[in-house]
Amino acid sequence: MKSFIVPFFLLLLVATSCRERSINILTYDLKNSDFTEKLEVTGTVQAVNNNTVVSPRNYYGSMSVAYIANTGSYVKKGDTVCILSSPQLISYYESFITSLENMEGDLKKMVAVNALDMSLLDAQLENTIVQLKLSSLDSLQMSFVPPVNRKILALEIEKASVERRKIEKKQSAKKVIYESELRQIELRIIQQQGRIEMLNTQIDALVIVAERDGIVLHTEIPEMMFMSSSGIGTIGGKIEAGSSVLSNMALLMLPDLSEMQISIGVSETDYKRIESGQKVNIIIDAVDNLSTTGRINRKTLVGKNLQSDSKVKTYEIVIDIDSCHLLMKPGLSASCEIIINEVKDTMLIPTMAIFERDSLKTVYVVDQDMFVPVIIETGESNSSFTIVSSGLKGNERIALSEPAYNLIQYDIKPEPDETSKSESESDYGKAIESKRKFFKR
Repeated sequence: MKSFIVPFFLLLLVATSCRERSINILTYDLKNSDFTEKLEVTGTVQAVNNNTVVSPRNYYGSMSVAYIANTGSYVKKGDTVCILSSPQLISYYESFITSLENMEGDLKKMVAVNALDMSLLDAQLENTIVQLKLSSLDSLQMSFVPPVNRKILALEIEKASVERRKIEKKQSAKKVIYESELRQIELRIIQQQGRIEMLNTQIDALVIVAERDGIVLHTEIPEMMFMSSSGIGTIGGKIEAGSSVLSNMALLMLPDLSEMQISIGVSETDYKRIESGQKVNIIIDAVDNLSTTGRINRKTLVGKNLQSDSKVKTYEIVIDIDSCHLLMKPGLSASCEIIINEVKDTMLIPTMAIFERDSLKTVYVVDQDMFVPVIIETGESNSSFTIVSSGLKGNERIALSEPAYNLIQYDIKPEPDETSKSESESDYGKAIESKRKFFKR
């Protein structure tokens, strides 16, 4: 944040331009230089594009982390980054396999039984046909036997014909029943195979591999309670080995290191001073003070309360990094120096040299052993220096502290510069007279 303490190196700069007089007042020689207004903040490095690795969908019980790659480790595409455990899913899979094996056994049994039944019916049918043929041979002798015997023979032929038709109808019905039962059990087998294939896919999904090269970052989610067949438990927090997870839960991230950003939080006052496109000087302290540059990308429109019961809000600012380094990893802290304003080759004076009396900004210009008060107009300022827009020429020497009253001279007006010549002498005289009266009080 913007510092209100004069940095030590600025004091040294001022000291090099200051001369100590015998009257023990430090002075400063005016000169033109570049003015820079900066805002110092701290942010966190993050990737623009993140590949979030989530847990697979699981319909058959809870899951837990059996293995997860260490945070900060570098993985390549295809490397195993996480292995999940789901005992209930494995149990369902094994029971479905057993059920499928039973179905296939029942199918084989039914085929065998049906083949046996059809063989018996075929044998019965053949026997009936043979009996019918024998009866037909006996019918040749019907003209030589008594009427009663002819009647009995005719009944036997009719009986054999009825038995033949009965067996043929039984065969036809048996075939229809068999084909219907066969289709049903085959359909159940196909359905069971589909369930097993789905379970097998879910089991394979428990082993998660990286879809791209990158640095592993663990995720952390809010803790919550859940109920299962084994009781009540909690889920959430930092994802690590042993953590319970749900379907489609974020496990870790693989950020794209080729494009990075920095997220910072600023107060409402600083938020109003920041604009998109402003230049930012960046230092990553954890990577041997790695230096780079960036620019303000965007500002969030809605602030966040620091605490639930606080009215103080912070606003997120996103900074695009111009050039990324392989050692620049997400999560590292970054010191950012936002250039709010820059003015080249302008007149600057130390802010401590400006004194305000009766709403007039005044500096004390050295004139031999005395100090002449000069009213000035100022422009932009930072914690150390202020731009002088009018009132001084730029070659004066000014006091850094307010002189004693007996060292202030009012009857000599310094020669005005081009910008101050427009001021009337009467206005200047009134200002000086007001100044003299003020000091006499």
